[in-house]
Amino acid sequence: MLTMGMTGRMVTNYVGDGRLTYYGVRFVNQVWPGDTLTARAEVAEVREENGQTLVDLTISTTNQDEKFVLTGNATARVD
Repeated sequence: MLTMGMTGRMVTNYVGDGRLTYYGVRFVNQVWPGDTLTARAEVAEVREENGQTLVDLTISTTNQDEKFVLTGNATARVD
């Protein structure tokens, strides 16, 4: 769960607090004490919905061996 929270913080640091409309992840590998984690977000799509601009993100977190430990998606409102 800590990995999910840290990855979520990376996303909110990027898009801003209060802008996430969706955040869903899946744990795909174990995280061990001492692991070095890297979180990434990639813009998958920018779209208009109900007069708002939304950005769909593909998110992932990998360990020091580049193995995925978490994958997911997020959507954020942008100005």
